[in-house]
Amino acid sequence: MMYAKLALRNVKRSAKDYLIYVITLILSVGLFYGFMSIASPYYNESLPVKINLEILNKAMRIAVPIVALLVVFLISYVNTYMLRRKQKEFAVQTIIGMEQRTVAFIFFVETMIMGAISIIFGILLGIGLSQIVGYIVVQSFGVEWQPYLSLFPDTILFTLLFFGAIFIVMGIRNIRTVRQLKIIDMLHNSQRGNEKFTLYHQLSRWIVIAVIASIAVLGMMFALIMKVSIQPHILWQFIALVIVATLSIVAAIWFFIECRHGKSGSIPLLFLTIPCFIQGIILLILNQVFESLVRQGLAIQAYYTMPPVLAIVLLAFSILALFSNMSWILTTTIKKPSDFYYQNLFVLGQIKSKMASSAKTMGVISCILILSIVLMAWLPVNAIRASEYQKITSPFDVQVLTTYSASSLEELPKTTLDYDYITKYLNENGYPLSKAATGQLYLLQADDIDKTVKNAPLLAISVDSYNQMRALSDLPEITLDSDEYGIAWSFDTLPETITQFNQEVSSIHAGNSTLHKKSGADYQDPTGMVLFTSRMQAVYIIPDEICNNLLMATSFYAGNTEKPLAYDFAERFDQEMWKYQFNLGVFSENQLYVRLGTLQDNEGISNALLLRLVGAYAALVLIIICFTILSVQQLTDTIEQKKRFQIISKLGVNKSDCGRYIRQQMIFKFGLPVMVSLIFSIGTLAFLTLTGYEEYIVYISLNEMLAIFAVVYAAFIGILISYFVSTYYLSLIHISEPTRPLYI
Repeated sequence: MMYAKLALRNVKRSAKDYLIYVITLILSVGLFYGFMSIASPYYNESLPVKINLEILNKAMRIAVPIVALLVVFLISYVNTYMLRRKQKEFAVQTIIGMEQRTVAFIFFVETMIMGAISIIFGILLGIGLSQIVGYIVVQSFGVEWQPYLSLFPDTILFTLLFFGAIFIVMGIRNIRTVRQLKIIDMLHNSQRGNEKFTLYHQLSRWIVIAVIASIAVLGMMFALIMKVSIQPHILWQFIALVIVATLSIVAAIWFFIECRHGKSGSIPLLFLTIPCFIQGIILLILNQVFESLVRQGLAIQAYYTMPPVLAIVLLAFSILALFSNMSWILTTTIKKPSDFYYQNLFVLGQIKSKMASSAKTMGVISCILILSIVLMAWLPVNAIRASEYQKITSPFDVQVLTTYSASSLEELPKTTLDYDYITKYLNENGYPLSKAATGQLYLLQADDIDKTVKNAPLLAISVDSYNQMRALSDLPEITLDSDEYGIAWSFDTLPETITQFNQEVSSIHAGNSTLHKKSGADYQDPTGMVLFTSRMQAVYIIPDEICNNLLMATSFYAGNTEKPLAYDFAERFDQEMWKYQFNLGVFSENQLYVRLGTLQDNEGISNALLLRLVGAYAALVLIIICFTILSVQQLTDTIEQKKRFQIISKLGVNKSDCGRYIRQQMIFKFGLPVMVSLIFSIGTLAFLTLTGYEEYIVYISLNEMLAIFAVVYAAFIGILISYFVSTYYLSLIHISEPTRPLYI
């Protein structure tokens, strides 16, 4: 009983010190419960309309716990901080006669109490967060949302088991650590964290990695320059990469030589940081050039994957090196004769004293914040793209088709799909068709069987079959003269591509007939996947009578039913129809496809939701971890610098000036990583947008993308302000309260 009272008293005493930690745990538990509630079987029952969430549920059961494992790092980090801060108290308790195992057990109970509080309040927060998640889910499926009490027993149990296991494991580790420590080590370890680390100890491994990356860049550039004929302006960019990569290697050697002679290595580190940063930028700029060379067969596949990876490594090193060298940069740029130096003498002293030990952490946090922002902003764009892609490729309720994958005439199908069986199957199961379209695609020439997809369009469709497809979308018929052809383009073909093709090709040969392009006969109708098999970009539309003399390449069936297919029936139709058509012995298993609107819509929405929710969850967890670490470091610094604030207060510095000093210190420690993350994340998103513009503009407009980015940055700034304000007021409390003695 006495030990329980001691543990409770210690928790009360530590409440202000670790309030940020407890709040962070509550947020972590709340996010876990809110997102994990989707995977509960009770969740679907609570919705006003039944929605098939099987795909989303399975994915969330795996994704949420995996992402939540990031919280283990946070708990471990703060737990280590708490353990180090309290070791002096442990030593005093041991010296006055308390057994060390008792001290360890009391700390274990403290950890469990704080964990229990976090879990209880986190679940309460999660109930509210699940409302927001539920709103996003039902709105995505087009269902009207209604508030509901999301207290799901299985989710509560899973949350308790997950976080309870983490706290218990961490507590047991604390018991073993405390019991094994010697009293002298406890007294010494309580002061750890104030020691300064040299640049060599902070960055030696990272510099080796940067040198390896620079050597890889040199090798790749020399290989291209020596073997490939490149345009002059591209060649000069390759040469620039060779120069900066060489400078990086030379600067790294200079750094190690200086460190070996006992010098700091700040100047060579600066000369290493700049060329590494330039390398990363040039590699990203040239990314499309490398991809083009790979597509043309002038470069190996490594040039497609390696440049972005090397760029990320070099840019990450540049950020870490910048922060590690910050103390020297401040000392060099802000010198004593300046007014700014004397006006901010106290704050500069506080910052410089801590940069040597916290610079690397700030650099890592900046990299993680960049990743978080990009993750939270770019995944929704991909989610919209995936959802819109599903809508475009599945505009009809039923699609049964074969793909073109033949490499010889013997592999071409000799007959069509069994169209009548498809119609009969739908009618017998209560899903009569309102409209249907059937048809085939044909090879223009028998010799085209040896051509690759790069030579597309290879295939043609009759005017009658194409008009049936247009009728499914209530579009008017098109007409062609006996010597004319049109082109059906895929939905993602850009206008420039169409214009360029028409300028290069004005006539085609279909069998023994020569056809000329009808003016304006370029169509991008919603025809789903039935026409554009094997990644073909276009299909010729030719007169019916010409098709009679051509070889059939594929067969298709498309239709709209009078009522939407039920999900269960759609699953059964998918399996049974594929099996029936395959058993005809005409098509191989790789040629047959069944695409049903019900299944595709559900899959598309589920995949889009998965990207949005998991991306948001992972990003929020990472952001919370980063700001928690910054807050804990600031509070630690405030506690350690408490005597300094007390001294300047006795010298006449008022409370408002002390608050200003804390704000200035926090603006530097929070502001520098945030500023770097904002600049780099904006640059990354701009790069992704520009390089993938042609691919994404088909599915999502630039204004929609910018709106998503604006919401993400607003949320990021909102979280930052919350942590900044909370940490600031806790810091004020720490410097204003009297120093409390250690007691039992």
